[in-house]
Amino acid sequence: MKVNYKLIPILISCGLLFSACSKEDKLDSKSVFVDSEIPKNALDTYLYNTYTKPYNVEILYKYVDRESDMTYRLVPAPYESSIRLSKLMNFLIMEPYTEVAGSKQFLKNNFPKIITYTGSVPVQTNGVIILGTAESGTKVSLYNLLGLNETSGKDVAFLTGQFFKTIHHEFQHILNQNKAYPSNFKEITGTSYVDDDWNSTYPATAVGIGNAIAAGFISPYASKADTEDFAELYSYYVTRNQADFDAMINVTGSTTAGRALILSKLAIVKSYMKSEWEIDMDVLRANILARYPQLSTFDQTTLN
Repeated sequence: MKVNYKLIPILISCGLLFSACSKEDKLDSKSVFVDSEIPKNALDTYLYNTYTKPYNVEILYKYVDRESDMTYRLVPAPYESSIRLSKLMNFLIMEPYTEVAGSKQFLKNNFPKIITYTGSVPVQTNGVIILGTAESGTKVSLYNLLGLNETSGKDVAFLTGQFFKTIHHEFQHILNQNKAYPSNFKEITGTSYVDDDWNSTYPATAVGIGNAIAAGFISPYASKADTEDFAELYSYYVTRNQADFDAMINVTGSTTAGRALILSKLAIVKSYMKSEWEIDMDVLRANILARYPQLSTFDQTTLN
């Protein structure tokens, strides 16, 4: 009989436990933590329809700290400049590649998935200004949108130097990561690359640039490494007409031997783009150059 009396408290405890569990089952299933949706503005809609939907590319024009280089003091891109660059990039980058490739698939498969805009420019301790960076074959960061306005937005030299040469350069890095270029490219000037000393070896002066050309490099920065050399040659070639390109390699201080080295490497770049990506660089360049005269009347502000 004593055993029965001991079981009663235990049974009562179990009853209370089941009762508590039953009450918990009646809690509201809706979470108290609800993410608020930020309404899309006209630019958000344009970016989705023009970049994200057809190319699977996301453009971040609003400052996102996790996507920014915290090493530098940077400021966000102005809204108006973000509109201009987005429309100009579609006109001078996305459309030419799509037309030459024959479909949007080439860019959808290979173009960086994230592009960030920043108002200011990062400046290294040695005074070198960074115009753009690429990370892990998926992201490209563009700077100096503070300098993009109604006047500069129609200036081919400004647009090419600040943005579009940079985009082609960084895009080429991504293509190279997906498909390696021939090893014989590096062999042409393999012993002459100077790594991080490029800025002091070939300073951005008339003499420094001439010496770089004489050594077989299209620019001082091309002397840093063969990867940069390849991207520099590509980006300079597709954004300039033949007369301007010839003028580049015929500056004071250049040599016949240096020009021959550059042209030998350029031939490999062209062959690589044709054989690996089915992109004819001359056709791409012609398409891009044909758009330059239209910049004077191109609508850079209307979103539709």
